[in-house]
Amino acid sequence: MRRLFTLTLVTLPGVAIAQEVQPPVAVSSTPPLLLTIVVLASAIACVVFCAQVLTLVRGGQLSRSWLVFTAGFGVLALSQVIVILTGFGIIPASRYLVPVLLILMSSLFAYGLYDTKRVLG
Repeated sequence: MRRLFTLTLVTLPGVAIAQEVQPPVAVSSTPPLLLTIVVLASAIACVVFCAQVLTLVRGGQLSRSWLVFTAGFGVLALSQVIVILTGFGIIPASRYLVPVLLILMSSLFAYGLYDTKRVLG
């Protein structure tokens, strides 16, 4: 399982670079702003919720898992802020930055689940 996960993380950036194809002009490749704002608000709410749970399990065996979950939701919120700021032209960002952040978020969630399973199982 660990080898498959590592192999996937190593090969994904190479596949993304190899697939660099420009979409037609009429196709929008970004989600609507309202959807991005809803995802950002949800991510912020999840960070707050995870931080509250983290204070409840402070020092326990599950505290590391909840810390990783909090970091994952924080990365999701950061990626959505970057999408919004890039959409308005406030900051220039590589088009690969957000997918890399989402892969990092998924990796943090997977590790948090693995750690929770290890502690509980």
